[in-house]
Amino acid sequence: MKKQKWIASSVLCAGLILNSSPVALADTATPTPSPSTTTNYSDQLAAYKLALAEYKVAMDNYRAAWKKTLDEYVAAWKKSLQDYANALKEQRDQRNAAVNARQTIIHSIDVVFMTAIEKANTDYNSAFSSATTDDQRSAAKVARQIAVTAAVAARKTALDALGPEIPKLTKLTPPVKPTPVTRPAPPVKPTPPAKPAKGKN
Repeated sequence: MKKQKWIASSVLCAGLILNSSPVALADTATPTPSPSTTTNYSDQLAAYKLALAEYKVAMDNYRAAWKKTLDEYVAAWKKSLQDYANALKEQRDQRNAAVNARQTIIHSIDVVFMTAIEKANTDYNSAFSSATTDDQRSAAKVARQIAVTAAVAARKTALDALGPEIPKLTKLTPPVKPTPVTRPAPPVKPTPPAKPAKGKN
């Protein structure tokens, strides 16, 4: 009887072991990427290659646009410098002519002024040398002072009539720098699916 019970127990244990073996094998099996994951990555990679081609075209357009902008800026800068040089020369010539004309007038005013002073001194010396009384000598001094005052006033009036000094030359106003062309952003490459790990023996 005991022998039969022992045989039955052995058969039962063997059955349990056999039934649990597929589960254990399933738990230790190596995972493989699903077809949908591989297909999704392939689609993403194809889209990335298309975007990369479009990006290269955009970069070519960007470089062409930047070169065009830079060429226009250089041309505008050179023209601005040339225009400034021409305007500066014209202003310098006009200012030099105005300054020369002003100096000529001032010289004439000074000649008139010095002539009046010399005449006042000459008249004074003549009157003073021929004077025989103190009153005559005093009158000669007063006459010279009046003549000198009148000459100074006449000179000041003539100089005031010339107006303010000739203004200085204007400075160069540089051209406005061009606005940089926006550089296109490169596409992001998709991440490939993870490779399956090797199964354990």
